[in-house]
Amino acid sequence: ELSKMVTENNADVEIAFDGDVDRSIFCDNNGNILSGDKSALVLTQHILKKNPNSSIVTCLNSGSNIEVLANKLNSKVNSTKVGSVEVSRKMVSTDAVIGFEENGGFMYGKHSQFRDGCMALALMLELLATGKSLSDEVASLPPSFTTKDKISCSPENVSKLISSLKEEFPSSDTTDGIKITIDSKNWVMIRPSGTESIVRVYAEAESQEKLDALMSEYLKKVESIISR
Repeated sequence: ELSKMVTENNADVEIAFDGDVDRSIFCDNNGNILSGDKSALVLTQHILKKNPNSSIVTCLNSGSNIEVLANKLNSKVNSTKVGSVEVSRKMVSTDAVIGFEENGGFMYGKHSQFRDGCMALALMLELLATGKSLSDEVASLPPSFTTKDKISCSPENVSKLISSLKEEFPSSDTTDGIKITIDSKNWVMIRPSGTESIVRVYAEAESQEKLDALMSEYLKKVESIISR
């Protein structure tokens, strides 16, 4: 519905908030819904052009393009466990200008170190006030292919799942669930939800075809381990 309204009204941008307005998802002028990661990259690029040599905080399940962007603008990325509280605390300790999650939570350190959907909208409007279109800003970013899914999993099966994956991939990052890195552009992360009896599966790949194959492979692997 949001996408349809953009095209019907020839809008420059539209935004959807969650219930308490701390997370935001944007829709560009062509009616394309942006992932939380993608809109965060657009806002990060805008902010870092005015604040180079800054510190950025994001979660382990965010895409790798934030590293590419930060390197171009002489800035540093610090990664945390998944969760806005984790990001907020790291922002305070590192005096970060930017913090974000892939779910649409964006934090602007000069305002506050917590998610604020209205501030994200204000920053986006500031960017658009320069005369640039949101679709052009997205097109200027490095190509990105990320996705996520979820699988029902009882608390008893979570430890079995993570232990089994650790045995199969001993060099993986186990800071939060398990992140299996194939290379800098291809990885899968599996972690239990903190609020539901599910595990979430996140992935990034260098192409849509590889992303589809990676997700298919690991969703089947997770389901197979849980059902043993």
